[in-house]
Amino acid sequence: MRDAVKSMLGLSWAVSLFGVQEVSRLMTPAADAALPSTAAIDEVSRAVQDHLSGQLAERFRTGDEWQRRVVDAIFDPREIVQTLDPRLMDPRRVVQTGVEMAQKSMALVRDVVSPASAASPSAAN
Repeated sequence: MRDAVKSMLGLSWAVSLFGVQEVSRLMTPAADAALPSTAAIDEVSRAVQDHLSGQLAERFRTGDEWQRRVVDAIFDPREIVQTLDPRLMDPRRVVQTGVEMAQKSMALVRDVVSPASAASPSAAN
């Protein structure tokens, strides 16, 4: 259990620092600086996605699609309006959808973690 916690904390720390690094690269004035950064971020994202299965993989795909549409709407509202019913772009509904997805994701994590921790007497150690 100790090694698993260390690994989880290491992953969290590495991803956080990687995010800082890539954001700083995106902020550089070079016009093509975003291209390698985007590829690196996509590569890391795919590596993590490859380890998701079942409901967690589906939850990821749903959340990823939602957030990509929100970003598209922020950068070019006309693009998203062409593909979606404009009534769906009410900011309150967008936020509400995001909150509902986060709540469902947390419930799924609880459901996955609870049986695993209840089944393992050494999980408390």
